Amino acid sequence: MGLPRWLAGIVRGGGGDDSLAEELRTHVVLRADDLERGGLARAEAVRRARLEFGGFETWREASHRELRWSALGTLGRDLRFGLRMLGKAPGFTVVAVLTLALGIGANTALFTLVRDILLRPLPVRAAHRLMVVWNNNRSENWSRIGPSGQDYLDWREQNHSFEDLFLFEHGSGTLTGEGDPEQVSGLRVTTNFGDFLGVQPLLGRNFRLDEASARHNLMLLGYRYWQQKYNEDRSVIGRAVTLNGERYTIIGVLPASLEQLFPVDVVVPFDNDKLRASDSDLGVFGRLRPGVTVREADVEMNALMQRIARVRPERKGFGAVVVPLETVWNQSIRRALLVLEAAAAFILLLACANIANLLLSRGIARRREVAVRMSLGAGRMQVLRQFLVESTLLALMGGGAGLALAALCVRLWMRYGPAVIPVPDAAYRVALPPVHLGMGEVAFTLTLCVAIGVACGLITPVQMLRDNVSDGLKEGGRGSISAPRGQRMRAVLVVVEAALALLLVVGASLMIRSFTSLLATSPGFRPQQLLTLRIKLAADAAGSPYRDRTRQGAAFKAFLEKVRDVPGVQSAALTEIVPLSQDDMDRNAFVIREHPAPPAELHLAADDRDVSAGYFATMGIPLLRGRDFRDADDAQHPQVVVIDETLARQYFGAEDPLGRHIQVPDTTRPPREVVGVVGAVHDSSLSEQPEPTIYFPYLQGPDQQMSLVVRTPLPAGAILPAIRKAIESVDPNQAIYAVRPMEEMVGEVTSAPRIAFAVLNVLAALALILAAIGIYGVTVYAVSQRTQEVGVRMAFGAPPRAILSLMMGKVTRLTLLGAGAGLVVALALTRLMGSLLYRVSGTDPAIFAAAAGLVLAVATVACWIPARRAMRVDPVVALRQE
Repeated sequence: MGLPRWLAGIVRGGGGDDSLAEELRTHVVLRADDLERGGLARAEAVRRARLEFGGFETWREASHRELRWSALGTLGRDLRFGLRMLGKAPGFTVVAVLTLALGIGANTALFTLVRDILLRPLPVRAAHRLMVVWNNNRSENWSRIGPSGQDYLDWREQNHSFEDLFLFEHGSGTLTGEGDPEQVSGLRVTTNFGDFLGVQPLLGRNFRLDEASARHNLMLLGYRYWQQKYNEDRSVIGRAVTLNGERYTIIGVLPASLEQLFPVDVVVPFDNDKLRASDSDLGVFGRLRPGVTVREADVEMNALMQRIARVRPERKGFGAVVVPLETVWNQSIRRALLVLEAAAAFILLLACANIANLLLSRGIARRREVAVRMSLGAGRMQVLRQFLVESTLLALMGGGAGLALAALCVRLWMRYGPAVIPVPDAAYRVALPPVHLGMGEVAFTLTLCVAIGVACGLITPVQMLRDNVSDGLKEGGRGSISAPRGQRMRAVLVVVEAALALLLVVGASLMIRSFTSLLATSPGFRPQQLLTLRIKLAADAAGSPYRDRTRQGAAFKAFLEKVRDVPGVQSAALTEIVPLSQDDMDRNAFVIREHPAPPAELHLAADDRDVSAGYFATMGIPLLRGRDFRDADDAQHPQVVVIDETLARQYFGAEDPLGRHIQVPDTTRPPREVVGVVGAVHDSSLSEQPEPTIYFPYLQGPDQQMSLVVRTPLPAGAILPAIRKAIESVDPNQAIYAVRPMEEMVGEVTSAPRIAFAVLNVLAALALILAAIGIYGVTVYAVSQRTQEVGVRMAFGAPPRAILSLMMGKVTRLTLLGAGAGLVVALALTRLMGSLLYRVSGTDPAIFAAAAGLVLAVATVACWIPARRAMRVDPVVALRQE
């Protein structure tokens, strides 16, 4: 019975029953014939014969029990024999298990990251139908900006694509009355918060929809904050706390799962009046109706914005952008993880090619064993089953070691990997979910092991079973592995190994070049020894002394003076937005008073921010022309600005901008004289070009929140208590928050390329090692097969160089062929890495040439070591072999 018929019989499961029924009928007929010859009538003889033998079901059950026990016994014998055979070749077993452990471990670890970070749905209701809805304005070059509260109300009332819309605003507040003042991260939400997200509080209740009709000072606590602040006190419900000078009542505690999407301390509700007065930069989620596509929703929302603009002319030129939430929140890391998953798959293919080579080499030594077994009556299926059992045992042992390696990798990720990632164009960061090995990974690894065991285990016996048994019994006879078919299989494996190794080395080389360029890119300031922290005045609270903008400016000026006097502080300054902090960038149109009015379709636009005197020196931003701001640049003195070199180059060209006047179309900001030009700064990303920027003196337009930047050689933990004490000496109720070293922010914006850089380099090194092992094995086999030929050639005077060339020639040609194939594939696949590369082309010829040279060099060394041994063979010994 051939393999196809055998498999078909197993699938059908009925062939055995048919044979058993036929055999039973034969016995019944023969017994009936005996009874009939004894004098019974035929009908009675048949009846008695059937009674003696019993029913067919009884015999079938007995037969199936016997077959099951027989199959289990056979499997047990195969397993014991397979373990003995692997134990007899410990070197082979160790190398095979380690090779598979590397391939399976890398894939299991990357599978875990991809599943937990990219594939696991967000812990909210109907996550696959949740969309983020932004405004855009092509004329102002705004791609994604938050809508206003009135936009949200109009959308909710007039759209037909969404079941519901939910609005939120990130912020912070000062919590007082419970120990030291504390700045908490907050979220203000519409009262459909709980229903929209499908979130049930761990304790207490959600906001009610009718609570939007009037202001209610209610509060939900984040799970992590409840743990840290209240030690999981369940009696916290109903407690009153003071936030920004106002009393709030705690009504619930949110579940831990929501931390993944909204890692905040407190959540408070919007009322309708505050919602209508809220300006732009709010966040809006929408849940699509079943059957509505993202494209349909996008088209409808843009049409809706056009109708809104006819009623509210200030929204003219604004459109809408609809993007799935699950795509947005992990957008910055998605491409890196998918590239690494593909690289891990290539590593697994390399490992499988090596195992196949090892099994083929081992098959040489076992060809006589197989021939003897078959000559003594073993069937082809028995031989095939034995090889499959052995290869599957190897794969399972490799899988067990791979699981341990994957667990180690996951622990390293949890310890050293990023905890949060920025959301592009959202001025927001989200927490990455915890990553852990579970039963899903075990099932994935087990499936991988069985597939590898079957695939690799079939190669050797299929090659061997095609040959004549008598050839394997002959002394000196060449078995199946030495036949042309076996040679072709090994040649294919060498080509595949060289191609995959080169592909991974090219990817790693591109990442090395890109990451090196990224780190060499100056952000426009000196992040070393720079500490940042945020201060927000409780200006919105009733009775607050900071409701007046002049008092806000005076308070920040006092804070700054006190901090500058702290021992260990070299310099300090204030800024509205810290570069690379992912905070909202204020981008506004402007005109240059001395220039002709630009055409209607041309808009001059620049990022703008308020800073204090000494900001550029503290940050290490070079002053190129003119002067810095002074402490005297306040509301009582002439209005001035400092511009960056990007704006000067784009809008002034060769003209000197000093003394020119910039008009921002805002009634609160009169024409201002340009008094200085500073270096350009990367505000959002090191990989993007700096945007034109206008700096304003903060005392000429104070705000309720600013960031303090402090240059100090002391670590944050050492200097922070003194800074906090200096600020509290001005206002005992003022808290600071978002304390972060500047170098940490720089590291965060490079997190995705850094991960790809580190892991791709490890995978490329593994690829080179595996490829070298595979090519070494092929060369060793070639040398062993041609030992007699080497002896003959040396006996006839062949020089050692000729022997070396003979041994290395074929494998070197195969490696060259594989490298060529790898270069072609790399040209196509490296385009997928475009978003991870910086200042390097995905088809850089120098990198491709260097990668090919490295792979060829490794392959040459792997060939040279066994080939050199062939040069030392004693001709007499070689001629006596076989």
